[in-house]
Amino acid sequence: MTSFPISTLKARHAFLSGVPGDAGIQILLSPFLWEGELIDTSIRLDGVELPSVMLRSLVARSFDFPVNPEDGYIDGSIYLAGMHQIVDVTRLEFHRSRHDGVTLVVRGVYRFDERSLPGSRETPFTLNAMVSSCALDDAA
Repeated sequence: MTSFPISTLKARHAFLSGVPGDAGIQILLSPFLWEGELIDTSIRLDGVELPSVMLRSLVARSFDFPVNPEDGYIDGSIYLAGMHQIVDVTRLEFHRSRHDGVTLVVRGVYRFDERSLPGSRETPFTLNAMVSSCALDDAA
């Protein structure tokens, strides 16, 4: 098995859902080939403490988070090599983008399991993608 190429993990779109204080974010990744197999996966972030799930309330704001196991961490993972790999997110930024859209910037560290992804190590990352919200309002 060859080393996993972290550079192949590229965000294409993100979806924000849930309620204030307990949001979820799914970051769809661009499909890629690894060891002859087409990989089509996403990063899932759960338990995200945001004051709103309405994008208009989040634009021009950023939020910092501790890593697991500290209180307030984001439960993040990506399914690769037959198992859920840890994704620790330390910062979320929401920026106004062209045509009245919103771009989400995600910063953190991939903590992939060496047994299932040889050659992997703790790797800092920054991803950005247009984000959509599934929320109708902030009522819980």
